[in-house]
Amino acid sequence: MTAIELCNEAARRGLRLEPAGDKLAVIPAKRCPPEFADVLRQHKQEILDWLENCASRLRPDEMPWLHVARQVLAGEFDGGDSSTRESVTIGLRSVAHPLCQCALERLKTLGKRNR
Repeated sequence: MTAIELCNEAARRGLRLEPAGDKLAVIPAKRCPPEFADVLRQHKQEILDWLENCASRLRPDEMPWLHVARQVLAGEFDGGDSSTRESVTIGLRSVAHPLCQCALERLKTLGKRNR
């Protein structure tokens, strides 16, 4: 199931899903069946990303860049070559989201370090 399908299913069950930092809040939690809670856990990051995208009103083509920004901030591009960093920089520049801006700053710092 996709994040939107899971959010719709949660709503159908009378549940509300909200981001709570890096956690996914299910409200009211006691009404969430254990098997559905397991499915939500399996798709937690996808749901959190989707909820964040909705809140920030990103276009659908911009949404994947939040995942890339998280990867950059987690150091997953630290060993990448300059061409890879430049490609990621170009993509992130087009997204007006604070997470993408932080990732751009990290890439800029990496570029200076690797000169």
